[in-house]
Amino acid sequence: MTLIDEQEIIYEQEKRKKILKTLIRAIIFLILLGIILLVYISTKDLKKLKVLIDGNPQNNIEEGLVLKNEQGNIVKENEQIYISVQKLSTLLNCQYYNSEYKKKGEDKTKCQIRIQNEYTSYISNSNKIYKVIVNKKEESNQSNDKTKNTNNKQEIDLNINESEKEYEYFLLNDNVKYVNDIIYASEDAIETGFNVSISYDSKKNTISIYTLDYLETLAKSKRNDIVSSTEYDYINKRLLKYGMSIVKDSEGNLGVGSYTNEQKLDSYVASCKYSSIKFNESTKTLSVVTSNDNQKCILYLNLDKQEVEKSITSQYDDIKEVDNNFEYFLIEDDEKYGIINKEGKVIIYPLFEEIGIDENAYTDISNKYIINDKYIPVKQNGLWGLYDIEGKKLIDPQYQNIGCPISQSGEGVVFVPNVKENVNGIVFLYNKEDSLYGLYNAETGEKMAISLSEVFKKIEDGNENYYINYVIDKVNSITHTINVRTEM
Repeated sequence: MTLIDEQEIIYEQEKRKKILKTLIRAIIFLILLGIILLVYISTKDLKKLKVLIDGNPQNNIEEGLVLKNEQGNIVKENEQIYISVQKLSTLLNCQYYNSEYKKKGEDKTKCQIRIQNEYTSYISNSNKIYKVIVNKKEESNQSNDKTKNTNNKQEIDLNINESEKEYEYFLLNDNVKYVNDIIYASEDAIETGFNVSISYDSKKNTISIYTLDYLETLAKSKRNDIVSSTEYDYINKRLLKYGMSIVKDSEGNLGVGSYTNEQKLDSYVASCKYSSIKFNESTKTLSVVTSNDNQKCILYLNLDKQEVEKSITSQYDDIKEVDNNFEYFLIEDDEKYGIINKEGKVIIYPLFEEIGIDENAYTDISNKYIINDKYIPVKQNGLWGLYDIEGKKLIDPQYQNIGCPISQSGEGVVFVPNVKENVNGIVFLYNKEDSLYGLYNAETGEKMAISLSEVFKKIEDGNENYYINYVIDKVNSITHTINVRTEM
């Protein structure tokens, strides 16, 4: 072999080595590029909000479903994210309306959603939401007779008899927000209003929502005594949010059982000895009727511990809790009403035609029976007066109505706190013919202002201001408006 041949062989070998090194470098580069792309895609995927409903991924999630700050990051307060009520309504196929239940109109700072026969109202900058529950009979009538279709959107006639509605009030830890013409509510407020279980995983940027139907299926997989929700009112189905459900024994008696606590799967939260059970979510109580003697009782539930903590039995025709602390109860005896406490002591004897105000007329009432945690409105012989929670009569029944429900100038009110130092005011209609109201000392009944056409409230700069309109000249509709707290 000549020297030239050897050089050619060495050259070819060096050439192949260079090609091999180049290929190896290219492969390493492609691998690194692939890793970078995978990391990028994974990171980008993590940033994209995902929503699961009953474990199923949802596509085409609307922008604005979750409240974000100017930097595009999800707003989180007190470990809670905020979700658009309207956009979630669309996602869950719920009906959504502007304005709260008590008001018709297009006020976008307030809204209501309808689920089954429940209407939940959200009010911007408020830490309260309330539900109106329409009974099944009225719901059926409403669907047949009281709906109309305008621009393919169903409008509901809310002029339903008050006796056919029930109200529940809830106090939130955080206010409802109104941002860029959209109402956002915290996870707790969403769970309460939409009757779902919801959680947010910040690491996976995923919202998981579980409906009552899903939870019912889960419950039935855990216990064989679960009663199907088709056998009872929707109001009881909400127990599923708290890991409980209506159960039935072999004799057909009803109770409540846990499906999430492994130690309670073979026992009961409330024993199976009732012919009727009704769950009130806001007061955390069960109104029950015993099977053996038809007695009406109220059971107070610890929803976290899934146990009955207190109970009260009544010998009256009916009994209903009137506060969220299991302290006071409305009783009915021979179509007259009174109040007892948790020990069964009579606070107000059942002598009255009505107790409590018409809560449908007011936006700031959280308890129709006990105003400001102290005052109990009563109606006797068609006239209204006032008692306190100790059973002391403060104002004799003598007025034609209580409160100023309709106001053109602001929100009508029943109660005016702190009119003067340590003095609260109560509003009565004393001249129905001329629609004249009076403001009275809630403790003594003393007149504080009369000849009023309106007593109303306005939210100004975040503060509640109360006003009265004195009638100067009724014929010419001349009134004089003053601020109750600063000008009286």
